[in-house]
Amino acid sequence: MSAPRDAVTVFAPASTGNIGPGFDVLGMALAGLGDTVHARRIPDRKVVIREIRGDNGKLPTDARKNTAGIAASKVLKLLKADAGVELILEKNIPGNGLGSSAASAIAGGFAANALFGSRLSKADLLLPCAAAEASVSGGYFLDNAAASLFGGVNVTNPETREVISLGGLAGAVIVVATPRYQLLTARSRKVVPKRVPLASMIANCSRACAIVAGVAKQDVGIFGRSIVDVVVEPARAPLIPGFAAVKRAALKAGALGCSISGAGSSVFAVTRDRETGGRIGDAMKKAFARARLDSVITVTTIDPDGARLIG
Repeated sequence: MSAPRDAVTVFAPASTGNIGPGFDVLGMALAGLGDTVHARRIPDRKVVIREIRGDNGKLPTDARKNTAGIAASKVLKLLKADAGVELILEKNIPGNGLGSSAASAIAGGFAANALFGSRLSKADLLLPCAAAEASVSGGYFLDNAAASLFGGVNVTNPETREVISLGGLAGAVIVVATPRYQLLTARSRKVVPKRVPLASMIANCSRACAIVAGVAKQDVGIFGRSIVDVVVEPARAPLIPGFAAVKRAALKAGALGCSISGAGSSVFAVTRDRETGGRIGDAMKKAFARARLDSVITVTTIDPDGARLIG
């Protein structure tokens, strides 16, 4: 706990869900990209979103329809707060597949808690913030929310709603290519196969376990080489123009592994150094361009800290 404050500024990072074979189970936070929320206490017992920046007017300022506002409201109810919250939301997430709605929810809920003395732990904040994301996305997923809240790489259990935080992975460089192409999560989930061959299930389980081992052993090679998804990626790949060429280009340029970030349309790759990361990013951008899609390239690392006060 800490002393209540009249105003706070919070950052919550973007994230990559699934990390390839870990569908709805694995997620990792991305450094640099994310949402910033400026929050202040107001006398009325309500949540108000005064302004949203960086979204080109796409997101609702109605706090009942925005994940930041919904999460803040849920947290205020848990705290039995005697006042309300006004939010200004700054978006710095370039497109789809990077946990945008989860980052907003985490930032909003974390900020509301901080204003009233941080009486709830991060673990306490997870479920109300995930519920806020679910109210907008249409599905209850923990991989993005957990990564944004706790940072690093996380193993989540959608059934028990438990999270195991593994921490960061020093030396891993993450390259994200975000095409200017909207792919809704609902559409992306519709193509996920309902029945999976046993061999494919075993292959994905083995590689998801190896990703966890790579973080535990702090071995970027194991982590990157294990990003191979033979179940969901093949079904979703046709939804992203140029994906196959983008993946081939990333691997040829030196990526250890490459897959769809979350539900897409962003694509991520893993390598060991920023110089190689820059070459991979250039190759991915050119491949998307051949599919007549402009893209934003981000060369970053895994954010080890998750949601935090920055002011």
